[in-house]
Amino acid sequence: MRLPLLLITLPIIALLADIYIFHRNLRQKAQWAKIIWWSISILTLSGVFFGTIVQLKFRGLLTINATMWLFYTFFLVYMPKWVYTICSLFDYLPCLWRKSKSRIGHFAGIGVALYVIGAMLYGSFYARQHPVYNYQTISFPNLPGSFDGYRIVQFSDMHIETLGSAARYLPRWIEQINRLDPDLIVFTGDLVNRQGGELLPYMETLSQLSANDGVFSVLGNHDYGDYARWESPQEKEQALQALIANEEKMGWNMLNNRSVILHRGNDSIALIGVENWGLPPFPKYGKLNEAYPTLNDSTFKILLSHNPLHWRHEVIPLTNIDLTLSGHTHAMQLKLGWKGCEYSLAEPMYPEWSGLYLAPDNRQKLYVNEGIGCVFLPIRIGARPEITIITLKKAT
Repeated sequence: MRLPLLLITLPIIALLADIYIFHRNLRQKAQWAKIIWWSISILTLSGVFFGTIVQLKFRGLLTINATMWLFYTFFLVYMPKWVYTICSLFDYLPCLWRKSKSRIGHFAGIGVALYVIGAMLYGSFYARQHPVYNYQTISFPNLPGSFDGYRIVQFSDMHIETLGSAARYLPRWIEQINRLDPDLIVFTGDLVNRQGGELLPYMETLSQLSANDGVFSVLGNHDYGDYARWESPQEKEQALQALIANEEKMGWNMLNNRSVILHRGNDSIALIGVENWGLPPFPKYGKLNEAYPTLNDSTFKILLSHNPLHWRHEVIPLTNIDLTLSGHTHAMQLKLGWKGCEYSLAEPMYPEWSGLYLAPDNRQKLYVNEGIGCVFLPIRIGARPEITIITLKKAT
């Protein structure tokens, strides 16, 4: 229901902006300018319309990347028009007390529209392909002494099918992760976008990840194949099991509702992993009690759980797990503001959407990684792909 409504609403809003801008700025211009204006608009709207119909009726005819770029083109054309329209409409406010309108909104709208175009081009052709390396030192009073300085590299949400041109950078990313000399590498879900077969061309590259205590992974909501069409439930389940098997073939250790004990000298910590846990419409397969039956023992515990809402709904009230590592939100691939004062459209849905969070008792902690891949649009603005380097410290 929401998709048909969107397909009706967006073209209407687009055409309204076209008509407004045409009457305000182009009505008296040369004929060639008018032809170019309406040609770009009609081609953009037609391309998105027919691309959407093909995607809905003839699945497989267009790749997911082609579909994403179609929608990107639409927003690249119309987002600047929308922000110009909003800004320039303020020029008509003086008409309430005088006969002439202002021009401030017009020039401000042009400036903001040019900024939006630049940000969208930068977000797609540079930021999407160049991850940031976020270094985090996280202290715990109960961390075993032998694990003081223990280094964990976390990455998440690769959505391999959607990497597109960014996939050529994957070998370099893997090499850079290995150069960090991590004690542990963790991947917190959504390795694929729609179905496990996407992984096959990248297995050799991803198998080169190396850490002293190994590479560990959990499933995210996209890994189950819920966004693909299957001939039968059996086919879907077989694809999921093949994905899990292929991750194991790469040398990754799948923590699907299970745990392992990591040792340093006479000390040990527990690494726990659960399948995806989410609120509807996302599946809730994670089972903490199955993964680690003694959830409130004195062992220092790290949990891998794809969806950060799990921390708020189960981890804090039911366990004494010290550190939870999640992904899932992507920071909506759009983050505004500056360090210490940032906002994302993910925030209304995910109170913990990026970075480090403390529970009310100031003891349990959560880190949310912004992921590497993209969904819907091949763009990241202010929320570049993230690789997190976490150093555990024993608080004194």
